[in-house]
Amino acid sequence: MIEIDHVTKTYQTKKGPINALDDVSLSIEKGQIYGIVGYSGAGKSTLLRLINRLETPSSGRVVVEGQNLGALKEKDLRQQRQNIGMIFQQFNLFKAKTISDNIRYPLKLTKQYSKAEIERRVDELLAFVGLSDKKDDYPNQLSGGQKQRVGIARALATNPDILLCDEATSALDPETTDEILKLLKDINEKLNITIVIITHEMEVVKSICDEVAVMEKGRVVEQNNVFDLFTSPKHPTTKRFVHSVLNDDIPKEINIANRKLYRFIFNHQQILEPILSQTGRTNNVDFNILYGSITELTDRLFGNLLIEAVGEPNNIYNALLEIKQHGVDVREVEGFEN
Repeated sequence: MIEIDHVTKTYQTKKGPINALDDVSLSIEKGQIYGIVGYSGAGKSTLLRLINRLETPSSGRVVVEGQNLGALKEKDLRQQRQNIGMIFQQFNLFKAKTISDNIRYPLKLTKQYSKAEIERRVDELLAFVGLSDKKDDYPNQLSGGQKQRVGIARALATNPDILLCDEATSALDPETTDEILKLLKDINEKLNITIVIITHEMEVVKSICDEVAVMEKGRVVEQNNVFDLFTSPKHPTTKRFVHSVLNDDIPKEINIANRKLYRFIFNHQQILEPILSQTGRTNNVDFNILYGSITELTDRLFGNLLIEAVGEPNNIYNALLEIKQHGVDVREVEGFEN
């Protein structure tokens, strides 16, 4: 659906050239919810603007639905943009227009729909986002979550195949964020629309994304499916993002000095099985759970437990080997004084 092929974006400033993007390559499949995460200045918003050609790359190619955007003529580019919806952090609604007029706007721009078709589409979209009773209201009469629903309805007006979300939940409270993310998930599943989400909030990625790319200083430093990235992050920046959600530091109250400690990483199926108790009994090892959590990742459970193993060294070795054979990821934790 979307291919970013060795893209570099350089801005010329008074202080010299600045690379906003440095040799970035990504492939986004049709029907995915793809997250691009990074701290401020990482280059993620610049990357998003390349996908609908609000920015042009200094080098490399951006290919959307088989079309190299850099090779399109203006007329063809306008046509391609109608197939790409955009949702903004601060909603970008016309304050002097009613809710229905805001949604009508992109439909009128295409000059492809009759007045009756436009009205049917507006009513359909308002019903889809749950705002049928707000049709004649103005943006300043709505809550932040309602404004974002209008923004989503407007982005869907021309039946796009791709939806771009630029920090779409950053201005919302946690409860409203959950509602908007659920709506985006419904859009993806019911309308089969490919969604690209730019965010600095790992909770957003954790909640609905299938794949994620982590950016730092204009480069993609790690990319993977969400489950594998959360359960086994490689790059230090990724680890910081994952830690911000899982909060898997060992509490200071737990003294782990001179103890045989291990971190067990479980998947959904293993959480449902009594692996620890069975393995402990057969190998004469006591497993003491010191700390842990169970998190839901893309509709799968992920368990992260800090375990103390008590017993003879050879028994502990055999027990851990057996646990690994069940598919549990076992990582030794070095003891230290708190």
